[in-house]
Amino acid sequence: MKLRHLVTVLALLALAVPASAQEMGYRGIGPRVGFTSDPDQISAGMQFNFGEFVPNLRFQPNFEIATGDDHDIVSVTVPVHYRFVVQGNVVPYAGGGLTLAYVNQDLPHGDSDSDFEIAAKGIGGVEWPLRNGNAFFLELNVGFGDIQDVAIMAGWMFGGGSTSGPAKAQP
Repeated sequence: MKLRHLVTVLALLALAVPASAQEMGYRGIGPRVGFTSDPDQISAGMQFNFGEFVPNLRFQPNFEIATGDDHDIVSVTVPVHYRFVVQGNVVPYAGGGLTLAYVNQDLPHGDSDSDFEIAAKGIGGVEWPLRNGNAFFLELNVGFGDIQDVAIMAGWMFGGGSTSGPAKAQP
């Protein structure tokens, strides 16, 4: 049942991407680290910037490995971030995405339980541009499903391109 929902959502996303998405393509890569709650974990991973498929809507998938609280979670998240048009160097963003996660839980008496989970995430954050098209970010993720309830992440995006800098207010 979960797989059918995932396929439906991915098909709808693919149909929503306009054929003229000229800003799509590899723009950068960077590390991400943070803490999660329920389960309480330390998380680390990488993210990729694949540009905008409509103005200010960026495709930025990531993968993470989290450990702690008798759980190990390896996840891939496919989010989109809407970058708000602002004046100044701080760019707020919000979005969401789907997460596919392998969850391994240590049980009493040396047993363990593992499963694959599909969950939704809500995402909000701020990004500061650095030199040469690089950026630093702080992000809050809220999970809806059998993954972490909340994650606070920080990271860097290395690489340039027209969609890696801040969204600018139009004069």
